[in-house]
Amino acid sequence: MYGMNLITSSRLYRSIEGLLERYHRFMHSHSPIRRSISLTVFSLVVFFAVLGLFRVTDPYPLKDWIYLRLTLEDLGLAGGLIFVLLTGVLPLISPLSLLIVTGAASFGPLPGMVLSYIGALINANLAFVLVKSLGIENRWGHDEKTARIKETINRNGYPIVLLLQLATVFPFVAINTAAAAAGVEWKDFMKATCLGVLPSVVLYSIFGEALVSRFLSPQVYFSLIIVVLLTIVVMALRKKKIHLRRKRIH
Repeated sequence: MYGMNLITSSRLYRSIEGLLERYHRFMHSHSPIRRSISLTVFSLVVFFAVLGLFRVTDPYPLKDWIYLRLTLEDLGLAGGLIFVLLTGVLPLISPLSLLIVTGAASFGPLPGMVLSYIGALINANLAFVLVKSLGIENRWGHDEKTARIKETINRNGYPIVLLLQLATVFPFVAINTAAAAAGVEWKDFMKATCLGVLPSVVLYSIFGEALVSRFLSPQVYFSLIIVVLLTIVVMALRKKKIHLRRKRIH
């Protein structure tokens, strides 16, 4: 008890407590600039914490890209299967491009390209089936204007999905869920996705692998990946919290 009181009364403890309180106020501020600063601070702290952990533990696969590829080769089919499953699930909450670059840097451009393509198709089907199972398609399009929009999308599902996939400016999961919600036929959706996602997979695999393997070590790269994923989760949780708070008010 005395030891705890000694710690809580120390100048260092009070300084840390003050910094945490200030950060909490920034994070919940009405100012977008302050919230952006708090998110940036969070990302930097996580990045250096993860990178420091990697440096201390120094895991063999993350010493260099060649060591990571050798480790994955030792895993054989299991390594590729794990990556395909991750690529099939993670783009529901994170950018597909990150996983494509990761696959190319980890397995090499051509094997990474093939594995990323398979994983992307699995993810597209997963998002499509989830939206269909939730019945979102039947929850909109009842008034005249939206019914016409829905009918147009249904009639031109293949070219619309193909153009959106080729554009690569929209999130992959957003295109998949929107297509399912708009009532695009699965056959048209899959034909468009199989063709539309191919250029992105090829480009990200070739250029992403070249840039990452040349300028970033595996430890730095995977620290950045963890930061991106955690930041997305934090932002999603914050939005959900704000939505629930507004719902209670109304």
